[in-house]
Amino acid sequence: MPLEADASADVAVIGAGIAGCAVAYALAREGAKVIVLERDAIASAASGRNGGFILAGVVENWVAACRRFGADAARRVWQVTITDRALLRAAAGREGIECDLAWNGSEQLAGDGEEWAEIRESAEQLRALGHRVAVDEAARRVTFEEDGEMHPARFVRGLADAAERLGARFHEGTPVARVGPAAVTAAGGTVTAASVVSCANAYTRHLIADTRIAPVRGQMLATAPIGRRIFPRPVYAHRGFRYWRQTRDGRVLVGGWRNTALEAEVGEDATPTDAVQRHLDAFLSEHGVRAPVTHRWAGIMGFSHDGLPYIGRRADGVYVLAGFTGHGNAFAMAGGAIIATLIRRGSHPDADLFDPDRP
Repeated sequence: MPLEADASADVAVIGAGIAGCAVAYALAREGAKVIVLERDAIASAASGRNGGFILAGVVENWVAACRRFGADAARRVWQVTITDRALLRAAAGREGIECDLAWNGSEQLAGDGEEWAEIRESAEQLRALGHRVAVDEAARRVTFEEDGEMHPARFVRGLADAAERLGARFHEGTPVARVGPAAVTAAGGTVTAASVVSCANAYTRHLIADTRIAPVRGQMLATAPIGRRIFPRPVYAHRGFRYWRQTRDGRVLVGGWRNTALEAEVGEDATPTDAVQRHLDAFLSEHGVRAPVTHRWAGIMGFSHDGLPYIGRRADGVYVLAGFTGHGNAFAMAGGAIIATLIRRGSHPDADLFDPDRP
């Protein structure tokens, strides 16, 4: 229910997507009094509208990530996403969250020769670091055997339910108007708190004027269930611009092709467009999927300035967990644990990687 009066908490969290729920869950498990304010409904934005991929690493392949961030930072970031995967799996098991969670791995397909060279080299380097990676030269495909998939909205709602059982309070239908380091002014009242965490992701700019998070639309479709298994695991292709998987009940989910209309896909309009949806339809046709399309939708992702999320305390005193650049499932659970540790202890060994005020 919406916030209807002033309240106080140890921590006020803005946003009830996967990030906000991860923060609330991590803190509530430690006994903190948490209030979460959500403009719409739990998992109503991109957290419930994505493909449900649980992948290690960032948007770029390992070689490209090393080139951008440096090998040591790339290794540390990769390990954070592995921790995220373990935290997600543990929470789902501990709390009995029914979200079609499966660990069949994921595939990465190259769109051209240059990308294949990077993916193949990435696989060799990651195997040397002890990760389970298989290479199919003929198909230009690499399989990451430890990745997973899930129904994202069900997981986030289950995580919110678990946080509530631990004492966290959620107020849906409560738009926030103003954010400070010790108070949040929202429709219905003001929440005062020792710490405030903004988890609004793509919508952060409405709360924090100097944010560097850009809203970017990601489009998808889903078919009716089909009786045969075409895709045994999630597939991530063409440098992440295309992705698809088949759900447990046989539906085919297809998303991406944003690179065919890059400028048009920037902004907060979550309406699917014919231009991109035609590409998704063409994918179905190319793969012999004749089942009718039952759902078409879009979610607004939050892209950071450098491809890494912002996790930590800003100079103005507000904590932030946002800017996932389309990989919220890979970072939110670990990010929630980092935020909880920062609030409790003031430091975390990986916080420097994601400093919200970094250049």
